[in-house]
Amino acid sequence: MKKKFGKRLLYVSSLSLLLGAGVYSYGCADGWWSYSSLSSFTPEAFVDKSYKPLFFAPSERFYDGAYMFNTGMYNDDIVSDWVKYLGNAIPEAVVKECLVSNEFEIGTMHTIYSELKKGKKRSSIYDLDLKNKKVENFINFLNFAKTIEQYSAQDFEYWNYEKQLRDQLPNDYVAKVQSFYEKMDKKDTFYMNRMWFQVMKAKFYSADKGSAISYFETTASSQPHNTLYYRAMSYVAGAHYEKADFMKSNVLYATVFDKEPSMRQVALYNFKPLDKPTMTKIVNSTSDKEVKAAIWAIMGYYGDLGESMKNAYEVNPKSPHIDYVLTRWVNLQEQEVNVFTESSFKSRDEYFKAIKKKIDQNTLKWVKTIADKPQDVANPVLWKLAAGYMDIFQGDYKSATKQIEEASAYVKKGDKLLEEQVRLFALINTVSQIKKLDKSTEEKLLPELKWVYVDLVKNDYSDPFRYEYAAGWIRQFLSVVYKEQGNAIMSEILNSKGVEYYKDGKQSVAMENFLLRTNHSGIESLFASLYQFNLSDIYESRAIHLFYEDKIDEAIVEMKKAKPVKKKNMYDDDYTEMTYSSSQLYGNPFNGKIKDCNDCDHAAKQTTVYTKLSFLEKLKEMESNVANGVDVFNNAMLVGNAFYNVTYFGNGRSFYYNSIWDEYGSNTISTGNRSNILNMRNARKYYDIAKKNTTTKEQKAKLAYFEAKLERNDFYTLTYHSGDYYSGGWGDAVMFKKWKGFVDLKNNYSDTKYYQEVIKECGYFRKYLGIE
Repeated sequence: MKKKFGKRLLYVSSLSLLLGAGVYSYGCADGWWSYSSLSSFTPEAFVDKSYKPLFFAPSERFYDGAYMFNTGMYNDDIVSDWVKYLGNAIPEAVVKECLVSNEFEIGTMHTIYSELKKGKKRSSIYDLDLKNKKVENFINFLNFAKTIEQYSAQDFEYWNYEKQLRDQLPNDYVAKVQSFYEKMDKKDTFYMNRMWFQVMKAKFYSADKGSAISYFETTASSQPHNTLYYRAMSYVAGAHYEKADFMKSNVLYATVFDKEPSMRQVALYNFKPLDKPTMTKIVNSTSDKEVKAAIWAIMGYYGDLGESMKNAYEVNPKSPHIDYVLTRWVNLQEQEVNVFTESSFKSRDEYFKAIKKKIDQNTLKWVKTIADKPQDVANPVLWKLAAGYMDIFQGDYKSATKQIEEASAYVKKGDKLLEEQVRLFALINTVSQIKKLDKSTEEKLLPELKWVYVDLVKNDYSDPFRYEYAAGWIRQFLSVVYKEQGNAIMSEILNSKGVEYYKDGKQSVAMENFLLRTNHSGIESLFASLYQFNLSDIYESRAIHLFYEDKIDEAIVEMKKAKPVKKKNMYDDDYTEMTYSSSQLYGNPFNGKIKDCNDCDHAAKQTTVYTKLSFLEKLKEMESNVANGVDVFNNAMLVGNAFYNVTYFGNGRSFYYNSIWDEYGSNTISTGNRSNILNMRNARKYYDIAKKNTTTKEQKAKLAYFEAKLERNDFYTLTYHSGDYYSGGWGDAVMFKKWKGFVDLKNNYSDTKYYQEVIKECGYFRKYLGIE
């Protein structure tokens, strides 16, 4: 499954750090999941990108790990505006370096400014024409802006308890900036506007932030309502916030939210959520309907989405802010009904019964009422799809069909994202109604299934369209339908149960025969090509099962069938060579040592390197010797070692590494595999044969110790591996007891050389003896 996520760094704006209410919690999006794997409703299809950071994100404060920042937020626009203003007077690269580059030093700025004041014709740095009026304006602006920036862009050292307060711009410098602005020729509106903003910025970052309020009130009317105007307004809001005048700060932040899309995230973050009566007073304090709607939309982010939508709708039904809140509401409802695709439900009826009442019924009823009045809203496609999508979860397929079809009529031709969203919901609605998969139904589904499982996966990572959860859900749903009608093969192919399915030898053979067939139907061919296991996986899995059943001849037959295969990687176009029968084991599985140390055995030089197949063939030879009475002790010991090592406790774990078994050396063994991977029965069987054929005390001493190892492993299996997770023996876990093998070794074989070797190598035995 393709992942759609990106790593984001966190840099909070100085304004937000100073004024933000509460902690900025952040969850990294760079993980195993993506929004597409959790949801089928794509908010990007319905509202403009200014709302994107505020979309619903289940594990993050802001969508897609979007970070807020002040320094650099408007860099591109700032450079572009000044380049346009200066024309050819200063090269664009120089403008950019002076305005936004970290390489530009304050000393450089001071040098250029000093040369301007001394009346020089050209600067020694950048060779600027200092007699050009616009160049002069740029240098004066730069001088003020870079000085103020030293106070506005300070890093907030939250770990430094000695310096929690920021340095503040001296009042005399604030007066200097204001005086310069007020004496300017106001005919140059571009230059005038930017210097006015510097005055506002200087006041906000001074000790007297309140002065920003009065200055804005007396001067703002002469300014264009551009981004600088609303940035200045946010300073005023921040000054009111610092005085705890949230009535005024909230109205201003809501105004910024409404009028300046680029600042929506910052405005919302600094907004102070209050109780409903107070918020109602705040709403009533402004006559601007869009600002009123913005206030309720922001409250929706912080609280009751349904109530916020209704309040905003009463103010202005066509406000785009309502549409944004609706996308959050739909995504939140999905969280209530969607389960990860790895989970399963037992039947169709059980699934729909479980999810129906999880939807916010009161708000859904209201949404459907609004969806039936498309002329009253700005985005009828959104309302109809929201209603239709929720109707599916209610089992109201007739209504869902109607809403989805009507939504389609409103989609503008060429709007690919909306077209895909409509198509996906139509497919989910169709699949939800399937009770039986006959030939006719399969043929009708096939084009849509190919679209989901073939066409969509070709899209690039930047495509926001969410289809992955739906793709998993459809497979899971159809798998249940196939199972209910007795088609175990298609049920497994669509939603694999892995080793649990292949434990049944008849099912394994049935799947093999199915995959070998050449006359598949269209839907069988599609999903067979998407099945996560191939024939070599099946043969190898079967060989592993037969090994644990001590049916080595049959295991060899199956392992020989497991030919090397190239598997396409999940996240790129490369292929990985899967070697199966020729896969090499990391250690010699016939070695039986005092200390179990996988890493040591794997690092040791291998005189003979065994593959999975050659290991089985050698094992067959040794078992034959045991059966025929040839050097029974040594052969039985070697076979016992082999069965010991191809368990969790030995050096041959890689033998059971297989896609179907899905075990790769972890401390945690899945429930279905424990009876084999943790079982000592085969090792004990052949050690017992060896014990009956011992001829020396050294041999008996060795088997006494090996019996202690088997007892230990049985204890570990029962005590630590019976739960969901095993940490590997850390903490206060009991790692050894007075094993019978220890007692036998001590009481009967203390005069052997092997006894001394055990003392030397086994710390548990030394503790048992009281040596340490």
